[in-house]
Amino acid sequence: MSARNDLITKHIADISALEKHILEAVRRQRESEAVKSDVSVNRIVMDIERVLTSHIAALDGLAAAYDGEGEAGIKKAIVAAAGVVAGLYDRLRESEITRNLRDDYTALSLAAMGYTAMHAFGLSLGESGVADLAGRHLSDITPLLIELSKLIPVTTITDLAKEHPDLNFDTSKISEAVENTQRAWSRG
Repeated sequence: MSARNDLITKHIADISALEKHILEAVRRQRESEAVKSDVSVNRIVMDIERVLTSHIAALDGLAAAYDGEGEAGIKKAIVAAAGVVAGLYDRLRESEITRNLRDDYTALSLAAMGYTAMHAFGLSLGESGVADLAGRHLSDITPLLIELSKLIPVTTITDLAKEHPDLNFDTSKISEAVENTQRAWSRG
């Protein structure tokens, strides 16, 4: 494989390994009773799973186009990249919806930055296929991040009110919390 194709394949494998790792954690989350019982949480987890599954298939196809070693070379690059993301999700937190969503947000933010870098990388090499795919995938992830940023204040207040009824959490503040946090994101 040429040095150029080797570098391109490495970048693709890095983001593929990250998304595969996130997907494994999201699939475990989807099976938890806490996720299944909350319609909004279940919907976002299923949306994340759908997007990541689609991304991984597209990344595998793109990597194959650049990899002279075939599937064995792609797998070798992905295994090497997997060490970078191994600590992202240590364990499933069955009853801790807010923490799971926060972990998802963190992981997807890392993927978004990976696609930002991959887009710049592809543009700078004149590789429109790489740049375009990265731009499309970034556009898929950003709405998920927005939805998570709206859902986390809801689950935080709701979960804490259930876990600590003696503390008298004011659940009527949920919409105010969402509005305030969204306003912070809209300043620019």
